[in-house]
Amino acid sequence: MSRHRHRRNKRDQFGIYELPGYQPMKRKKKKKKFTFLNIIKLFGGILVLLVIIYGVSFGVKYSMREKGLSLYEQEDYEGAVDLFVEALKPRLPLLEDFDNDVRFYIADCYVNTGNYGFACCEYSQIKLWTQKEIEGLSYLQNVAYGLQLYDWQDYREALPILLKAYEDGYSDLVLYVGSCYGQTGDLENMQIYYDVFLQSHEMNSFMYAQYAAIALDENRLEEALGYIETGKQLEDQSNIRELLFDEIVYYEKLKDYNTAYEKAKAFIETYPNDVAGRNEYDLLYTRQSISE
Repeated sequence: MSRHRHRRNKRDQFGIYELPGYQPMKRKKKKKKFTFLNIIKLFGGILVLLVIIYGVSFGVKYSMREKGLSLYEQEDYEGAVDLFVEALKPRLPLLEDFDNDVRFYIADCYVNTGNYGFACCEYSQIKLWTQKEIEGLSYLQNVAYGLQLYDWQDYREALPILLKAYEDGYSDLVLYVGSCYGQTGDLENMQIYYDVFLQSHEMNSFMYAQYAAIALDENRLEEALGYIETGKQLEDQSNIRELLFDEIVYYEKLKDYNTAYEKAKAFIETYPNDVAGRNEYDLLYTRQSISE
């Protein structure tokens, strides 16, 4: 017999738990009833969680939008785009109007930086996510598309779009309209629109580049060189690339292939993705080598 006494269950007064084959019945725990009050508590908890998520997310989105607007007003469009893109994160239901407002600013930034294709994409995104018709949205998208056509040098297709926008009050497009006329050979209308611009502005690098290109096409080389040199000296350098390309063409027309080659070489070092510049460089490389 074991020295250690078996520790008896306090509730087993008669030792029945120690009988062979005896298995006590387990008491089942009562399940809590899923009452209407519990349902309210569950939905209340979910609602509180959503409020916290939306509150924090909207606070971050709003902050990014305000910082973006500050840069937008300073005309730092590239910096503004970076912040506006952050303001779109995360994309949440019920905040579509806020996000679409941000996308309008992004599209305008792209237009101001010459990224017209990206602007068209932003306008398409607004159309996709809006649940109502936004007045003027299709019109803005069409103008951006017209500018994209201009950038692709499809001047005939761009002209009617940009001309209509100009006549509807987009006066900033006057030079693009004039340029489209010039590029399609209608120099009379080109001059009309350039004269409109000159009524309230001075000649800028854009116009000098256009006049230089036309003078080169008509073999008025000395006149073209004057436009190029004057345009390069302006404080406005927004169209310096076009002026530098015109300069390459000028020396090529003079058959001074060595100088034209050196200009083309410097050009593609500055603008490595410019297709026309690369083509000129490849052509002049051959001619420059032969002339030596």
